[in-house]
Amino acid sequence: MKALLRSGLFLAPIFAIFFIAGCASTTGPRGIIDAKNSHWQGRLALKVETTPIQAFSADFDLLGNAQTGSLTFTSPLGSTLARVQWDAGTAVLYTRGEPQRFDSLDALTRHTLGTELPIASLFSWLQGTDIDTPGWQADLHDLPAGRLNARRLTADAPAELKIILEH
Repeated sequence: MKALLRSGLFLAPIFAIFFIAGCASTTGPRGIIDAKNSHWQGRLALKVETTPIQAFSADFDLLGNAQTGSLTFTSPLGSTLARVQWDAGTAVLYTRGEPQRFDSLDALTRHTLGTELPIASLFSWLQGTDIDTPGWQADLHDLPAGRLNARRLTADAPAELKIILEH
């Protein structure tokens, strides 16, 4: 898994991202349905300054909220690089091999990146709410134009997350 991160072929929650999260249709690419269920698409880049530095960028499709949802990363050519699905009791990472199951989205990001990402905060930021997140600073000024930047300011593993939403 870490070899995939180093090679730039895979990013975990991220999400993310990270982040990741019930399904809904949007009123537009940047549309917000409600605080529970949302849909975002665009391009994501994450850089975590560990040794070695981990960097990743890919197109993404994010559905849901911090409690339940899914995140799919695709290459510029449309190939699926990874998919994450989660709910309150589990997070599952799908890549080329067997699915990997984790107790939570935080556990998944910690395993794949060696650090946690502020998943709940990410959903708030994407909805335009700048909530205080210890160790992180979000820049939402360009969110109306579809851009979100967030930085982790801790000395042990500084990170930068950049998101460009589809117009």
